[in-house]
Amino acid sequence: MVLGIGASNATAAPGPTPPPRNNSSNETVYLVKGFFPAQFLPPGVSCPSRWDDFTEAMRSWGWAQETQFRKVGFYRFDTGCDVNLARLDGTRDVSLQELGRRLAWDIYDNYSSHGKSVDLVGHSMGGLIVRAALLGVKRYGATERWPDYIFVEDAVTLGTPHHGLRSDCGSWSLQCKEMQIGSGFINWLQAEKLPQSAQGTDWTLIGSNADTTVGLKNFRSAAPTTDSAQHLVRYDKSEKIDHSELRVLSTGAKSLYYSNFGSSWKYTTNGAPPVRAASHALYWESRW
Repeated sequence: MVLGIGASNATAAPGPTPPPRNNSSNETVYLVKGFFPAQFLPPGVSCPSRWDDFTEAMRSWGWAQETQFRKVGFYRFDTGCDVNLARLDGTRDVSLQELGRRLAWDIYDNYSSHGKSVDLVGHSMGGLIVRAALLGVKRYGATERWPDYIFVEDAVTLGTPHHGLRSDCGSWSLQCKEMQIGSGFINWLQAEKLPQSAQGTDWTLIGSNADTTVGLKNFRSAAPTTDSAQHLVRYDKSEKIDHSELRVLSTGAKSLYYSNFGSSWKYTTNGAPPVRAASHALYWESRW
């Protein structure tokens, strides 16, 4: 397992008194899935099919209640989700910024407004929605229909194209266009570093050098050194961890590169698999 020891450099923005940061497996964890690429089919998948392997492993490590995991859908035909951000209008043409806004409101209404914090995990495009939720709250507050604040202690992204995709995502949809390098949405995200919630947010970005979806020539998009994440993980190409495997692999030692709190990249052949690395990121307050 990978451990990075040191005090978190996440800083809280001005606002309401946030709940304390601590080592805990009791917080609610939002799980935001990725894009549905089939061009000629209405979008929609089973949320449990995307996250059951992840939650089963997490529960074996101490997250005792299945209800702690809030599986997020955003297509009209998504099923088995704990919340659907676009139950009525959920197509591939709902903007990622709008989905981030709706996610922020769900977090605020159900947790932050009651003084509770949450953790967020986003796979692929889901990580862009997570980032949009935090950035929109920070930048707009209540001025453009966003909550005044949210409390997000930890955020983890798995195979998320933070700097955009080089490859075609198989659709002419707005969401596909927004994920491309140089899109207005990617430029909006990249205008500043990873946003902090009113509690301070510890970010972990996880990617794989063998991820053919994010793009072999642009694998650093999933774990960029320029966005001020506290923790970075990039699996060695020899591990052959592709895009979907980042949200399901939970066993075995893996060869990977990692960086904590801005340190230079280090290499280990005994690193944690992706789900275990995410677990460390969500549990530890000051190390993982």
